[in-house]
Amino acid sequence: MTTQQDATQRLQDVAEKLSVISRMNSYDPYELFEWPDSLPTTDYWMAPELMTCYGTSVWDEFTEQEKLTLSQWESVNFFSLNVHLIRELIGEVADRIYATRFPGLSDFFHDFISEENKHMWFFATFCLRYGGKVYPSGKMFSMESSDEEVLRDLMVFGRILIAEELCDAFNMRMAEDTRLPALVQQINRVHHRDESRHIAFGRQMMRTLSERAASVAGEDGLRVVSDYLTRYMTVCLQSFYNPAMYADAGIDGGRRLRARLLEDPAREQAHRDLMSKTRTFLERLGLGSETTVAAAQ
Repeated sequence: MTTQQDATQRLQDVAEKLSVISRMNSYDPYELFEWPDSLPTTDYWMAPELMTCYGTSVWDEFTEQEKLTLSQWESVNFFSLNVHLIRELIGEVADRIYATRFPGLSDFFHDFISEENKHMWFFATFCLRYGGKVYPSGKMFSMESSDEEVLRDLMVFGRILIAEELCDAFNMRMAEDTRLPALVQQINRVHHRDESRHIAFGRQMMRTLSERAASVAGEDGLRVVSDYLTRYMTVCLQSFYNPAMYADAGIDGGRRLRARLLEDPAREQAHRDLMSKTRTFLERLGLGSETTVAAAQ
């Protein structure tokens, strides 16, 4: 059985290795991407299989052009969601960058914030250039209070891991999807490359924190965190079903459509598949429970 000192040292070692890789692969986002004046409206901008209507009777009701148009706004919504998730996690990490309870991690935290700031810029640039806006974030998901600092940390880094793994599931599938414009593929590819490092760190951080939390707060404390992260995962999944996105695509009754889709068994299964690896990992830490997209609409 490893001691907390061993776990802390392992986390420091992982962070140091990832920082070395990060700095070796550093890039200037302002030079990396070429931004055409427009993107082809005859292409999908989001992989069809990842769109919110896919697999439902609603999908079959759309013409091919309606599907293409919706894909463009789903892409803008997805990148907007990334912008808001990144902004939140940058603030949380910055609050902890020199905390003495995270010895040896400040360099990695600096690299992490630098990379996430790049991501936020190129996601927002895409949205503004090709959608004319970044969709608002809607209802914010507030942190749950806890007297135990380690439980608050576990919630924060659990949120970060969930957001990163959810978005990366999309990135991996779209990075080499030739049905999409080259720029869309590139953005997903670059983000996936960086996120693979962040996820590796995040999983090690969650292992370390969950061990600390178990020793300090026991099963009751882990249950509080588990319930919180389950609700957070649900809110993240629901964020893909943006009524404004449907309206921009020319679809009437966006709120009714959202409610209809959130209750569709096909979408339930799609989201279980998307989050299966994350849920399995959290369950191993004593933090897992079933998540549905229809909950708490």
